[in-house]
Amino acid sequence: MPTKSMAQTPRLQLVRLAAHHAPGYDAIWSDPIATRWSPHGRCKTLEASEKWMAELLPDVNPLGENYAVILRSDVNPSNDQREDPETETVLRPGGFLGWVGTWKSEPIPEVGFIFHRSTWGFGFATEALNAFIQLYWQARPQFDVLEAYCDAENEASVNVLRKCGFTFEERIEGDYVLPWMEPSLRSSLRFQATRPLIETPVP
Repeated sequence: MPTKSMAQTPRLQLVRLAAHHAPGYDAIWSDPIATRWSPHGRCKTLEASEKWMAELLPDVNPLGENYAVILRSDVNPSNDQREDPETETVLRPGGFLGWVGTWKSEPIPEVGFIFHRSTWGFGFATEALNAFIQLYWQARPQFDVLEAYCDAENEASVNVLRKCGFTFEERIEGDYVLPWMEPSLRSSLRFQATRPLIETPVP
């Protein structure tokens, strides 16, 4: 069983993903820009987002570790952040910023993450993924390797993975299709992280 159900960073809380997070999850997955790198594509209804998110929950994915990334209640967004109604809704104390977790665990656990577009550029993904990795090694002692895949042109995700200690393993040519991109036949980059010899305690 998982040993931790949450973790904290200077700005974020990672809490176990649950059904009540569906509205925040839908706010991300209904956005065609935020989801443009996903073969799944955007969800057109809240019900579709709920169904998609349900595949991450423990009753369907018992070996997975999946977390909602929440802005801590004691953190207020800085004044230099973009000001628009949607940003104010997301970038507020307690706001649902994104998801990070292992959407599959066999044969090798595979990490995924996605964040609301209004949070981009503030380092939240790196902060969340770093915390998640520490949490994961403690929660899942049966696994010693984490993998992550991203599109070869998805520079933002590549940067996050590298900052969080993932190493590049290989480029896989023409392995999936994104009909809305040009070219539609895409190539992936595979990254890997391994359990450290000395683990860092989760805050």
